[in-house]
Amino acid sequence: MSWSRTKVARGIAGAVSAVLLATTSLAACGSDGDTKAETSGGTASSGFPVTLKNTFGETTIEKKPERIVTLGWNAQDVVYALGETPVGMPKVTYGQTADGVTAWDAEKFDKSRTTLLDTGDKYPFEQIAALKPDVILAPYEGFDEATYKTLSGIAPTVAYPGAPWQTTWQDQTLLVGEALGQKAGAEKLIAGIQDKIKQVATEHPEFKNKTITVGSFGAENYIYMPGDPRVQILNEMGFKNAPGVEALEKTNTKKEFSLTVSKEKVADVDSDVLIAYVDGIGTQKFLADPVYSSLKAVKGGGAYPLQDQQVISGMSAVSVLSVPWVLDKVIPGLSKAAAAGKG
Repeated sequence: MSWSRTKVARGIAGAVSAVLLATTSLAACGSDGDTKAETSGGTASSGFPVTLKNTFGETTIEKKPERIVTLGWNAQDVVYALGETPVGMPKVTYGQTADGVTAWDAEKFDKSRTTLLDTGDKYPFEQIAALKPDVILAPYEGFDEATYKTLSGIAPTVAYPGAPWQTTWQDQTLLVGEALGQKAGAEKLIAGIQDKIKQVATEHPEFKNKTITVGSFGAENYIYMPGDPRVQILNEMGFKNAPGVEALEKTNTKKEFSLTVSKEKVADVDSDVLIAYVDGIGTQKFLADPVYSSLKAVKGGGAYPLQDQQVISGMSAVSVLSVPWVLDKVIPGLSKAAAAGKG
């Protein structure tokens, strides 16, 4: 699976108890007298305290955070867009630049100010605690309650409000903005992206009401569910979910962001337009495969296979910075597929 979020979740629970004592001790080292990073806008008390709800309860942030750690895909994008700089954020290992960040963060990242965290298999709690954060922003992660409690022992942690990895890009932006005392700035960012999406929808009437399926294909086949932000933003552009995807969602009792579909069942989620992540097998092999090539979307020209990992990650990690970056790259191909797809 492309840039799999399931890998992040594995092994976390077993690591929690081993580092709880160490991280609590390290977190206690941080005090109000610690050196503060430069931030933009507002005093330390304006708009605070603020309390944000999450799936585990509530998080209260007493004063404006100055040392910010982000976890997950998108929180750092919002931090950067609001004019702040995180002291720690995840190292990117899929579609990364030479510095280990996303292409759309490359110009903003400063390795002298931000530590990259290896969160591939488990969270580096001690390293996070050593950064003495005032807040940990993770509105799009999928960790369990034990992990949340460990992180909260280090600093107030803004966790996801509903199902794991299904917080809308709008809610992610607003949560980060509120946590940083920049709600108005976050709302402005959301409005700007929404205007951009509306403009795309207006300029591309071929998108309207075309059915769409988004999936990762290869050794295993994953279909992304309607609650996944990469699907939501396509809906906002005018596409509607394929009937087979909606039917699959009805079986999604655990509210997963994607479901595995056997190769024999791929035809059940056929659509007018198919966005296919094929970085594991390549475009030629995907199009030549007897099962995939029999799909209506492929036969009719409505398939849009992608193997560029930076573009795939841009479509997957929907944020106020990734959306403008990736739309410039995918709209021509998506438009061609939608024009060919049989609505």
